[in-house]
Amino acid sequence: MKWLIILGLILLLIAVVAWHFRKHIQSAWFIYQTFRKMRQMRPPAEKPLEPKAKSGDTELVRCPKCGKWTPKDDAVKLKSDFFCSLACLEETMAFNRRQ
Repeated sequence: MKWLIILGLILLLIAVVAWHFRKHIQSAWFIYQTFRKMRQMRPPAEKPLEPKAKSGDTELVRCPKCGKWTPKDDAVKLKSDFFCSLACLEETMAFNRRQ
């Protein structure tokens, strides 16, 4: 009988605390649900690209637009020119069209 009274008092104490902090509990539950939905909407992680095996001797080419040196394997080629990125290539093509 003694344990039932103690259990009843503990349940009453939990009920009073839950009632007092009900808005905080509701907010925490809403935030939890929001993050759970966001995690479900996130696309699956892509497999990271494996770096190319590079030998000790890598030929470098210079970008005619910005002057940056880039490995020839990673450069973007247009005819005989090598550009460090597609952005430099596009800027050069846009500049040539304007002239």
